[in-house]
Amino acid sequence: PKMATLEKKRLQAFLTEMLRVGCVKGFRYFAVYMRGREEMICKVVNEPQRMSRSTSLSLSGSFETEVIDLPRNQQSFMISHRTQRRLSGYGFIDVGLPPASPSEREIDSADDNTTMFLIAGYNRYNCPYVWVRSNHERLVRLSGEDTTEKDNPLKLESTAKWKDQDVRVWSIISELVAICTIPAPKDPFAVDFSYFDTLPLSERVLASGAMVNFLQKVLESGEHVYNSKVLDDLNVMTQRHFEDMARLHVANSTSENKDETTLGKSAVTTANDRPRVDRFSFEHTN
Repeated sequence: PKMATLEKKRLQAFLTEMLRVGCVKGFRYFAVYMRGREEMICKVVNEPQRMSRSTSLSLSGSFETEVIDLPRNQQSFMISHRTQRRLSGYGFIDVGLPPASPSEREIDSADDNTTMFLIAGYNRYNCPYVWVRSNHERLVRLSGEDTTEKDNPLKLESTAKWKDQDVRVWSIISELVAICTIPAPKDPFAVDFSYFDTLPLSERVLASGAMVNFLQKVLESGEHVYNSKVLDDLNVMTQRHFEDMARLHVANSTSENKDETTLGKSAVTTANDRPRVDRFSFEHTN
């Protein structure tokens, strides 16, 4: 019971972090949003769009072929049904680790430019798992023998570490970006600064503040190969955030001054328009 309670607390901490991450917008390679308390949708950009071998001329004059290892073998990319039954605790009734709803009933729109993933921390499983929700054929070679094979959770290094250590939401996201984008970007959390330029000033301040906080959390979580790139974006994002804060302060101050001026003029106008009472006439009529 004590171990189960500890696992529940770990999962709740993961869900809390997932909620915070799910509110951050403005990434170059992916977009996230929450769908309920236990589920987060992560849409990752597909690069390149078509899976093929490309040939290029090397510096030595010989031709080199870039091997793109997609789609992947199902056995190496997805958790087998046998393992799922063992992990789920419901193997006696032949139940694995399905998501809350099958991918065939996915309600969110999908497109060819991105692959949709479901990151979830269901209480019944007591740990996070990830499922592919769109463009399965780009990532994995399915046998087609089982209609439920699309809903097998993925074999990820990040989620596999859960039994031994806490898993950060961004560790899962960075692995998903590396799966979809070839070659893997040096910084999976690269900021799309053009996104912030499209936002109204007040919204931009909130969005940039959320991004700054997220990038700080990533850096504080430990050493990563992408830390230097994240730090570069963090510096730029922080500067832009405080510049926008200053602009918003000026805009609010100007608006307040205009309101006070308008209020003052209105008061004077009201006083001038008020009917005047002639005291002498009043006394005379009495």
